[in-house]
Amino acid sequence: MKFTTRMGLAGVIGASALALAACGDSNDASDEVVAEDVEVVADDAMSGVADEPIEDDSAMSEAPLPAPATEGPTAEERAEAEREKMQSDAEAAEAAAADIQAELQNMQTEN
Repeated sequence: MKFTTRMGLAGVIGASALALAACGDSNDASDEVVAEDVEVVADDAMSGVADEPIEDDSAMSEAPLPAPATEGPTAEERAEAEREKMQSDAEAAEAAAADIQAELQNMQTEN
């Protein structure tokens, strides 16, 4: 039953994908656009602008810039911390395995 259901679902999905692909239309405006067309339109839009950009002194803040943040741990310190974490995780896993082993032995001796 599972195989039949899976195959049916795969067939429906495949048929849907083909149906959606067949409905596609390639009449996209971006297919006909070339760089020359876009540049001409942009040049026409900017034709009335003669001003050059200027620096606005009023936008500048008078407050001093904040001091740079202090350095965090070095790569060696981060690597050592990661090693310690992995070691503690391994010790915890070994302890859990020992507990499970002891529990299995208790179950076997009870039977």
